[in-house]
Amino acid sequence: MSADLPTRDELGQGTTVEIEQENGDRIVGEVGVVLTDERTHPEGILVKLKSGAQGRVKRIGPET
Repeated sequence: MSADLPTRDELGQGTTVEIEQENGDRIVGEVGVVLTDERTHPEGILVKLKSGAQGRVKRIGPET
């Protein structure tokens, strides 16, 4: 399951990602701060977007 999720090493400030918030909503935004210290997490790395939204990264970049 976590094999498909981005690792902490792949994320940095300004990276565009799709996150899933606690309420289940998915949104796209730019990473402001990476909050997870571990390299991987089974539910996705926790980040705070520049917009202030917080959630777990499900993928990098918006779908084109």
